[in-house]
Amino acid sequence: MQNKINDHLLEIVKNHYVNTGNITQSCINACKELDVEYNDNLRRLFSNKLKRIGLSEKEELSDEFLTAQKREFDKKKKRFIISWAQSDTDINEEFFSNIEAYAKSINASIHIIAGRYKNPTSLYASKNIQDQEKEKSMCWDKRVVPYLDANRHNIHDYLTIASDVKVQPTASTPLSGLNSLTALDSCIVGHPRLHFESLPVLDGYPNKLLMTTGAVTKPNYTDTKSGKKGEFHHCYGFVVVELDGDVFHVRQVSANDDGSFYDLDILVENQEIHLHSGASGIVFGDLHLSETDEVALKMSFDMANRLNCKDNIVLHDVFNGHSISHHEKNLPFELLKREENGSDSLKKELKEMVDFFDEYSDYNFIMVKSNHDVFLDRWLNDNDWRKNNNKEMYLRLSHMMIDANDSKGVIPTYLEECMVNNVYCLGINESYSIEGVECGLHGHLGTNGSRGGIVQFKNLNTKTITGHSHSPRRQDGAIVVGTLTHLRVGYNNGPSSWMNSNAIIYPGGKVQNVHIINGKYTTLKWK
Repeated sequence: MQNKINDHLLEIVKNHYVNTGNITQSCINACKELDVEYNDNLRRLFSNKLKRIGLSEKEELSDEFLTAQKREFDKKKKRFIISWAQSDTDINEEFFSNIEAYAKSINASIHIIAGRYKNPTSLYASKNIQDQEKEKSMCWDKRVVPYLDANRHNIHDYLTIASDVKVQPTASTPLSGLNSLTALDSCIVGHPRLHFESLPVLDGYPNKLLMTTGAVTKPNYTDTKSGKKGEFHHCYGFVVVELDGDVFHVRQVSANDDGSFYDLDILVENQEIHLHSGASGIVFGDLHLSETDEVALKMSFDMANRLNCKDNIVLHDVFNGHSISHHEKNLPFELLKREENGSDSLKKELKEMVDFFDEYSDYNFIMVKSNHDVFLDRWLNDNDWRKNNNKEMYLRLSHMMIDANDSKGVIPTYLEECMVNNVYCLGINESYSIEGVECGLHGHLGTNGSRGGIVQFKNLNTKTITGHSHSPRRQDGAIVVGTLTHLRVGYNNGPSSWMNSNAIIYPGGKVQNVHIINGKYTTLKWK
């Protein structure tokens, strides 16, 4: 019986489609005629059947979109703001006005990628649609039309704005499959979610980044499962691009519902641009003392000072542990080199950690329990002090280990004995939240003791900022920082996705990844 209804329904859908050219509306009309409940799965079913018999939906392109396909970028500009707008959907007026004000203040060119997606159940009535004839083609809010972009632009030797790529706004992983789309170029694509990837490149090549933009339009999705998920992750946002000679700087900016947003030390609200009072916290990339890039570290503290954030500086992998690393115990020639230059001393490593906190005594730190901290606890548990090269420190730390908190290990006890009082050490399962963002996870452990990964953290019930991988990433509310080490340290041979990168937490809980490239993280200067 169901097959007969479907065959009859298909015939009615086909008749409607011949007249309208719109598969969605044809299915809705046919369902009304037969008193059948319409759903998106049914639309997809009949869309596939129509394709098999030689009929397919033809998208009628509006004059606005055809003009956007010919959009050129201003080669004189050094800054760009890129966002995305859905067709037949209202914009967030306050947000868009703030974008225009910010673009004017930093002399940036605005590109709004033309997103094509129709929601037949939409409650929004586009201000651009005046009659039934115009409804057959997609239109955009008149405010964004002057900035509309559907072309592809190579705005830098290694950066492409791929405005010609159509990605469904309901896609849960909008960057998947785009790794090789622009060869060596970094790539920006339009999408209402905020996702970001650092891709592996060979030594000597510039970092390759993939990122989405966020949206200037309001959420406008179907009431299906994918539609509701898209609505939940919909983000008002844009990408800032700064061209700086041979390099470029890119940052994703996410906005509040009222249209206000932070970018570094700037707050834009009510079309006014001014310095804000300070960030709520900053998460540094993995530190790994003795392998730290001093320029990246200096720029990170410059960032903290600029953002008035001397408290709530979160650190990952402060202790490196190369002197007792289990990864290198079977590399006798490497160990011999370190013994000759004196770099295999655990005493030296621990002193370097104490000296670091003493040098930056004006700052207050949160140290996340990391996998390299565990190196030291494991070494104390597994080794015979009579058969290693760090006998003095083994005996000294063993006494501390007896009284150490099991979840925190021996490092906090050692720092306390050395009278370091500007750092709080978290336990392995201890939460630390800044503006509702969980910062107590290093990233090496996932759920139920499994290996960690961004997909697991993305599925948690809270925003997270983790470290561990040295490769910055973002998928919705799951953010990963990079590293503050040198980008080549001997064991990351082959293509590498490592970057010097931190994460800033602003009042209200918005988070921004900021990357340090060639000793800079921005060209913007404010007084």
